[in-house]
Amino acid sequence: MSAFAVYELTLEKQGAARPALDRLSLSLDGGETLVLLGEEGCGKTELLHTLAGVPDGVVSGTLRAGGADAVRAAKLTRPLLRTAYLPSAAAGPLNPRAPALSQLLRIVARKRGLSRGEARERFARIHERLEGAPPLAALEKPAGVLSRDTLAWGLFAAAFAQEPELVLADHALAGLAPTQARLLVRALLAQQKRQGFMLLYAAMGTDEAAWLGGRVLVMRAGKVVEDAPFAALSAAPAHAYTQTFFKTVGTGSQANATPARPSGRGQPVIQAYNLELGASADRRGGLSFELRRGASLALLGEEGAGRRALVRTLLGLERPKKGRVVLDAVDVGILAENMLLRLRRRVAIVAGADGVLDPRMTLWDTVAEPLRAHLRLPRDLVANYRDAALKRVGLATLPGETAVAEISAFDKRRLQVARAIVTAPLLAVIDEPLRGLDAFAQSVMLDLLRNFRAQEGPAFLVVTSDFAVARALCEEAMVLADGEVIERGPLADLARAPKEPRTRALIEAAVGTF
Repeated sequence: MSAFAVYELTLEKQGAARPALDRLSLSLDGGETLVLLGEEGCGKTELLHTLAGVPDGVVSGTLRAGGADAVRAAKLTRPLLRTAYLPSAAAGPLNPRAPALSQLLRIVARKRGLSRGEARERFARIHERLEGAPPLAALEKPAGVLSRDTLAWGLFAAAFAQEPELVLADHALAGLAPTQARLLVRALLAQQKRQGFMLLYAAMGTDEAAWLGGRVLVMRAGKVVEDAPFAALSAAPAHAYTQTFFKTVGTGSQANATPARPSGRGQPVIQAYNLELGASADRRGGLSFELRRGASLALLGEEGAGRRALVRTLLGLERPKKGRVVLDAVDVGILAENMLLRLRRRVAIVAGADGVLDPRMTLWDTVAEPLRAHLRLPRDLVANYRDAALKRVGLATLPGETAVAEISAFDKRRLQVARAIVTAPLLAVIDEPLRGLDAFAQSVMLDLLRNFRAQEGPAFLVVTSDFAVARALCEEAMVLADGEVIERGPLADLARAPKEPRTRALIEAAVGTF
C-alpha cells in the first residue's frame, strides 16, 4: 500500500468552465519522488495548494495516508500528512521589506509548534548541512534585496526544518541559473535521503525531472496524461502532448543543437577591437571579435559575469575602458546620443524580464509602435505588418485592444518576438528567452526564435546562463566570468572539450549529470 494516495480528486473553481483538477489520482511511497510536468494552467499548482490544505475552490475525492481514508466532500481543511510547502524564490513568497530569516523562522515555529529560539536552532542546524548554501547571516537582510539564489536556499532550509513527511515543491527552481539549480537539487536529494520524506515537485521542464529522477506525472487540463518513470518517459513518450516537452533544451540538448553555419556569412554587424570592460584591465588582453549578419554568438556565464555589461558597451550605452566598437559600420564611440538612438533602431531585444514591455499598451500598439515611430509607414501597411507578426507568434486570436498587463508571461514573451519581427533588425539581442517558462512554452519559444532568425536573418547575440539554450540558438559562444572572456569557440567544441572548470560546470548543469 502506498504511503500517500489521491483518488478521483476534483477541484471546482467558482465561475470556471471546467474543473481545475478533474478526477485526478496519484500515489507515492515513502521516500519517493513524483515530478509533475505540464504547461501553464494544467493544474500543477492547484494540486499542490489543495494537498497543502489551501484549495482555491470546492474539493471532492479521497485522500489516503498511512492506510487511513479521509473523504473531503466540500473543503479540504488541513492536509493528512505533515507537509512543507516549498515555493519558488521568483514568486516573491516573503514580505520584501522584512528580514527573510525572521519570516522563515516564524514559518518553522508555527508549523512545528516551537519557540522562536528552538526554531532558529533547528533551522541553523539544517542550513549548515546544505552544501553550497550562503552564510546564515545573508538571510538577515530584507527579503526584497536578496538574490533569488540566496532566498531559495533559505526557503529550502525552512522546508526541511519542518521535518515533513511530504514536501510540496511548487516550481521551486524557477528563475534560477542551471548551476545554482543543480546545487539546490543535490541538497534536496541529500536531505530527502536523510529525512525520508516524499517529494511532489511541480517542474517547469524536463531538466528538473532528469535531475530529480523518480516518476513523472504529465498533466493537462487537470487530468493525468501519462505516469511513468522518467527514463522510460524520456526514451519513448506515448502521448503527443508529452513529446512536446522532450523537444525542449534540457535533456536532449545535443539533439537540439543549432546546426553549424558558415561564420563568414553576411556583412559585419558588430566589430569589437581590444575592448576592456569594468574597473580593472582584462588580464587576458583586450577582447576582439566580430558578429556578421545571420551569424549567432552566445554570451554564456553566471549572473554577474559581465555579459550584460558587454552588451551595453556594444550598443553604446556604456563606454569601454579601452578599445572601440563598430556597429553597422559606424564607430559608436564618436556618435552623439541622437545618432546612437537612430542606430539602435536596427537592434531588437527579446528578454526574459517581461517588464521591458509597457503594461498599459495594447497588443496592437506594442507591435505597431516601432513601425509608426521609426518608419512612418501608412496606417494600413502598419496594420498588415502588425497582424502578420501577431499571427506568426500565435497571438492573432487575442483581442488586439487587450492590455499587455492582462496577458500571461508566455504571451508577453511571444509579443516581444512579434515586435522584433516587424522591425526586420540587423541585430537581435536575446536575453534569457526561456527563463521562467514551462516546458511547453519553451518548446514554442525555441521554434519562434529559430523561425525569426531564419526568415528575417538578423545576427543573434544570446545572453544566457544555460548552456543548453546557447546550443539550441547559437553556433559559437564566449564564456564570461568576472568581467572577462575565459573561453570561446564553437559550441560543439566547447561541449566536447571545455578547458575551463567554470565552462565545464555550465555544461554539466545543462546535461543534468551528477
